Amino acid sequence: MSKQIELKVKGMTCGHCEMRVKKALESVEGVQSAKADHKTGVAVIEADDSVSKETIVKAVNDTGLYEAQA
Repeated sequence: MSKQIELKVKGMTCGHCEMRVKKALESVEGVQSAKADHKTGVAVIEADDSVSKETIVKAVNDTGLYEAQA
């Protein structure tokens, strides 16, 4: 089973930022896909049920460039 998780991400200003956030999210085991939008400041993630929101928030925050909130 999979679920959709939506995160608010602060600090994205362009398409390049979107790609960095997408890459960070998709590096998490169990994440099937991710899409980030700098205009809305939202990232949408498709992930296995085993993936916690906290793990995904940590992946974005660990970039040191963006701040994610569940």
